[in-house]
Amino acid sequence: ISKPKFHFLVHLPAFIRRFGPAIVFSTERYESFNHVFRLSCIYSNRQAPSRDSCKTFSRQDIMKHITTGGYWYDSTVKT
Repeated sequence: ISKPKFHFLVHLPAFIRRFGPAIVFSTERYESFNHVFRLSCIYSNRQAPSRDSCKTFSRQDIMKHITTGGYWYDSTVKT
């Protein structure tokens, strides 16, 4: 499993000289999400960790939606 990654590192300096910084191969963004996921697992009740994680992420998504000015369309309200 580690051989392809190691072999890629052999060519990385040449790719950087040819194409510039290796931004496409950056993993920090996804690795930082591990912290969020780990915290949602730590604060679960351990009975249904998948459900607890889903509820945590849905609450976070709702808060992000509200704080960025989002709204929910209500078809019962007449304009």
